[in-house]
Amino acid sequence: MPQHTPIWSRILASPLLALLLAVVLTASSASTPVVAQGDRLQVMVSFSVLADVVRNVAGDAADVETLIPLGANPHSYEPSAQDVVRLSTADAVFIIGLNFEERLQKVVYEAAEGTVYELWGCLPIRPVLAGLSHEHEGEDEHAEDEQVSATPAGGPGIAGSSLDTLCADHWATVRAAFGLDDLRTPGAVTRDDAEYLEVLGMADPHVWTDPVNVALWTLMIRDMLSAEDPAHADVYAANAAAYVGQLTALHADLSAQFAALPAERRYLVTNHESFSYLAARYGLTVVGVVLPGGGTASEPSVQELLTLIETVRQYDVPAVFTETTVSDSLAQQIAEETGAKLIQLYTGSLSQAGGPTDTYLNYMRYNAAQIVQALQ
Repeated sequence: MPQHTPIWSRILASPLLALLLAVVLTASSASTPVVAQGDRLQVMVSFSVLADVVRNVAGDAADVETLIPLGANPHSYEPSAQDVVRLSTADAVFIIGLNFEERLQKVVYEAAEGTVYELWGCLPIRPVLAGLSHEHEGEDEHAEDEQVSATPAGGPGIAGSSLDTLCADHWATVRAAFGLDDLRTPGAVTRDDAEYLEVLGMADPHVWTDPVNVALWTLMIRDMLSAEDPAHADVYAANAAAYVGQLTALHADLSAQFAALPAERRYLVTNHESFSYLAARYGLTVVGVVLPGGGTASEPSVQELLTLIETVRQYDVPAVFTETTVSDSLAQQIAEETGAKLIQLYTGSLSQAGGPTDTYLNYMRYNAAQIVQALQ
C-alpha cells in the first residue's frame, strides 16, 4: 500500500479531531504532487454525477475520467484490474466518501498513487433513515466501516480550526450566491453541532440531491484542483464561480416546481434512501423506503414490507419511485398491493450523452419534474 501523508500538514490542528473529522486530503508521497509544465492534470472520479461536477470546474485544464461505468450501482460496483491500473496513473482521485462507494473505497486507497480526496468535509450531514423506524437501523452498511472513511490510511488530513476556516469561506460564498441565511439541509448537522460525530457514524452520503451541497462541493473541488495544479488556479476559480451561478438557477427552478405541490402530496416512498436531501430541502417528507439501511444490499423483512404497504395507503402516496441502477422487484410488489404507480428516477448514475440526465443539472431537473408530475 502506498504511504499516505497529509498534503496540507502545515495547517493541521488537533490530532484527535483530525482522526475523527478528516476531509481526507492525503497523498502518496511526502509532498503535494505538482503538475509538470505543459502536462495536463489527470483526474479520476468515482461515479458520473460527481465527475460531471468536477468537469465543470476543471474545464479544459484537466482530463477527467469516471471510474464506475454509467448505469452501474455505485454501492455495489466491484473494481476491475483495469480500474486498479487507472487509479495508479491518476494525479488525483475524487470520491464521495462516507462509505458511499462501499466496495471501491478501500481499493482506491490501496491503488491510488496520487492524491485521494473525499468530498464531505465541509458539508452538513443527515443521518440515514432520518425520521424513519426500521429493524435494520443501526446495521447500516454505510456505517459499518466508518473508520475507512474517517481515518484514511497513513494520515489524518485536515481538521480542527484549519477545516473551520476553509469551510467558513466556502459557506460565506455559497450563502451570498443562494441568498440563504443557513445552508444546512433541514435535518442535517455540521461540525458545530454536538451530535455531529454520532450522525457521522450513520451518515446518508447522497448529499448531491441538494444543489446547495453541490455548490459547496464546487468550491472544495476548485481548491483541490488548484492544490494539484497551481498553474491553472485562475481557470478553476473562474469555472467554479460560473458553475455556482448555474447551481443557484437550478435551486430557484426546483424551489418553484416543488412549491406547486399541495401539502397532502408531499410524501415520498423511494426504492432506497437516495433522495432525503432533496426532500428535506424542498419541503417533502420521505415516509418510506423499500430497501432498508441506507444502501442497496439489504432486503426488507416481511413485516417491513407490510408496514410499508400500510404507509403508502395511509399517506395516499400515488407513486413509488424506483431507480435505474437498482432492481425494482420489491417495489413492484408494493405497487401491485396499493395501486401506486412505479416511476423510475436516476440516482447513482447519469444517462448516456444526449439522454435526459447527461449532466448533473439535467439529472436534477429531470428527477424533480418526474416527482412533481407523479405526486400531483
